[in-house]
Amino acid sequence: MSKMIHCKVCGAEIAPSAKTCPSCGASNKPPVYKRIWFWLLMIFVLLPILTGILSSGGTTSPQGSGNSSGTAENSSNPTASAKQSEFDGDCGVSASAQMGASIIGYPELTISITNTSEKDISAIQFYAVPYDVYGDEITSWKNQNNLYTDTAIGAGKSTSISYQFIEDRVKTVKLYIYSVYFSDGTEWGNKDAAKSTILDHGALVEVSGES
Repeated sequence: MSKMIHCKVCGAEIAPSAKTCPSCGASNKPPVYKRIWFWLLMIFVLLPILTGILSSGGTTSPQGSGNSSGTAENSSNPTASAKQSEFDGDCGVSASAQMGASIIGYPELTISITNTSEKDISAIQFYAVPYDVYGDEITSWKNQNNLYTDTAIGAGKSTSISYQFIEDRVKTVKLYIYSVYFSDGTEWGNKDAAKSTILDHGALVEVSGES
């Protein structure tokens, strides 16, 4: 036998399944929150809201907030920002180059370098793009694009360095500085930079003459 309940109107005992109170005739409908259709409705209403909150990481941002979207864009590619900043500012070197021929007839590039910084330079890396007599780039030339010197250059001092090329088709080069390493451990540029980065951000050196 099911437990009796009390009428909400007169207080008389009635069966839970009774639709009306036999004493006063009041309706004996269960509360809304005890009905199945109420919970089905709540599921359909609340489920999309909960799904949206979980998919956004549990946080929401106000629409039209320019600062939040800008920060996301800048932080989405930190590597690109860092790469560009490595080539910002003065490289600390003033240089010019002369193309000529060595005593045995091979193309030779002589670079005159002045340290314009207040720090000693420990090493410099250059990138040379070779061209033939027609002015066309020699794309098959791979082994001497990267020119390196570890000759120390004091602050305000100058030096001259020569490089001989084994490819006699080279008549001139387009020359870039892409890494200057200072004695205090700092570096302008990036010694591991790719060719595309060097051509876009490296310091161009004026080259005169032909081999």
